[in-house]
Amino acid sequence: MNTSDLDPIELERYELREQPHYRFKLDRRRFFKVLGCGMVVLLLVDNTAPAQESGGGGRPRGRGQGGRPTEIGAWLHIGEDGTITVFTGKTEVGQNIRTSLTQAVAEELHAPVSSIKMVMADTELVPYDAGTFGSRTTPDMFAQLRQISAAAREALLDLAAEQMQEGRASLKVEDGKVIGKQTKTFADLTKGQKLVRKATEKPSLTSAREWKVAGTSVPKVDGRALVTGKHAFSSDIHRPGMLHGKVLRP
Repeated sequence: MNTSDLDPIELERYELREQPHYRFKLDRRRFFKVLGCGMVVLLLVDNTAPAQESGGGGRPRGRGQGGRPTEIGAWLHIGEDGTITVFTGKTEVGQNIRTSLTQAVAEELHAPVSSIKMVMADTELVPYDAGTFGSRTTPDMFAQLRQISAAAREALLDLAAEQMQEGRASLKVEDGKVIGKQTKTFADLTKGQKLVRKATEKPSLTSAREWKVAGTSVPKVDGRALVTGKHAFSSDIHRPGMLHGKVLRP
């Protein structure tokens, strides 16, 4: 039989509009249509996980404006070897704030940039300061660390006047030392102990016109470690029992 002799089969009109009764393939569009707004996967971890916000490592928990600690020791510590460790919740993501925040501390504390070590975004150690977002580090944390460093400088002058038995007005701070009739380094004065004073009153800040470190061009802090691959980034961190999360989007 020649099929060309047959009349074409006319479909019923409803068949042209009828949707398939069954779909055996679940595509992404249908998947999210069924789920509505999306899907949330929750993973419960032990509440002793070390990276919870904000740990503070047993640091004093007095809070000032914005819920931040007011104790100098929560932000800054002078070690027995003279290293000045500064704690901040801000993180370096290429904007070079490790260098600029170091400059803020060096300027107000009158200490060498090389003596300052920044501990950034380690939530087990640093005070809570809302994280890194919206270009807030320079107008916010730069000012915060200036205040803390200036308060630490005043506390060191008080310590020096007491230990050296000299009039406070005759003392000056320079290059990580308090200089009078005697000279003592910051490490000599603190002997590794915390500065327990609160930075509740605004100390005298160095005028921008008198800046010698802040606002100037200095070598990038940890620059050599960055270009040689020695610097450890967040993706290089491995902890016992470490878990990973991933964002899935349609």
